[in-house]
Amino acid sequence: MRRLKGRAKAGAAPSPPAPREEGIIGWEDGFREGRSAGYHYGLCESIYSRAATEPARLRDVKVLYVKADGAPYAALDQGIEDALRASVREAVVVAPEQDVVTLAEAAKPDLVLVLDAIGRSFPVEQIDRMRAKGLRTAVWLPDDPYHSDKTVHIAPHYDYVFTLESSCVPLYRELGCERVHHLPFAVNPDYIRHSRVDESYRNDICFVGSAFWNRVECFDEIAGYLARQRFKIIGWWWDRMRNYELLADKIHGVWLTPEETAKHYSGAKIVINLHRSTEDASHNSNSRNIPATSVNPRLFEISSCATLQLVDNREELPGLYTPGYDIATFSTPGELVDKIEYYLTHEDERREMARRGLHRTVSEHTYRKRLDRLLGIVFG
Repeated sequence: MRRLKGRAKAGAAPSPPAPREEGIIGWEDGFREGRSAGYHYGLCESIYSRAATEPARLRDVKVLYVKADGAPYAALDQGIEDALRASVREAVVVAPEQDVVTLAEAAKPDLVLVLDAIGRSFPVEQIDRMRAKGLRTAVWLPDDPYHSDKTVHIAPHYDYVFTLESSCVPLYRELGCERVHHLPFAVNPDYIRHSRVDESYRNDICFVGSAFWNRVECFDEIAGYLARQRFKIIGWWWDRMRNYELLADKIHGVWLTPEETAKHYSGAKIVINLHRSTEDASHNSNSRNIPATSVNPRLFEISSCATLQLVDNREELPGLYTPGYDIATFSTPGELVDKIEYYLTHEDERREMARRGLHRTVSEHTYRKRLDRLLGIVFG
């Protein structure tokens, strides 16, 4: 809050500002911020509304979808299910612990689609039984390339393989998979979107995610800077930081639902997105050292909340967004700090870039768009 400074008479100590003057300035600052936030909110709603008018392509097919049904994949499951219901004649959604073979025999779907998450992998024996009965199957793999040692035993059992990581496509083809496609994940902007939130969600800088070692190293290096900021970090294992005590009051070791995550994104001026490393042997099973060139689903979720995203560079990022136009990037911890400082002091530019990112996201990176491509590959 700024303070008005009165002129001191010669030889006299400066007088403190009058409470009324300070109150006026605080009110003016609050009014300007509220007006700017309201203007931003209104423009975002307009972007969402225009995107909602675009009709989904409806195919005359029935799809049985087997969810991953785990907390880290809740936004993916919800987005895929919602998009399927808008894109096919009938969608049957089941959990992986159910007797899917019996359910598929009864439903007689044109396609069985499985979101196969490593933490709760769907039994390939059930896929083999369904294929033996003439059912067409497809898998969408969300954990590549970090757990490719496990997915190599999954992919060959399916008719179609979709992976978020383009570097894994040659691997699966070498294993004999004939129909392998790179398909990034996306976002459902009806579910994860910008919203007005209360003060508990508001911060200048926010990061949501687990403390993989490359993330720990990055935040340890700039912990002194972050300790002086309105910064919040939410996720598991952050007590492994060397400088944990420096940031302890800013760290919240909880797991968030997608709805709560979206509120934290909406309430932040800047959200950091730092991909995990393929070199983290303690958390990966990638003995072939397949590189990670593709982006994580969080990329689309942050942009769907119309906040400025600072993301580490990934090879395939420029094919999805335009760095410096609808998304901001960094390569080193020092550059991350420099970009944070810049965008925190250039509010109009920051919000305009966030809205461009939102527009790009709802135009190109929704689950309806991704399912349209997936179904087009399978059914033509």
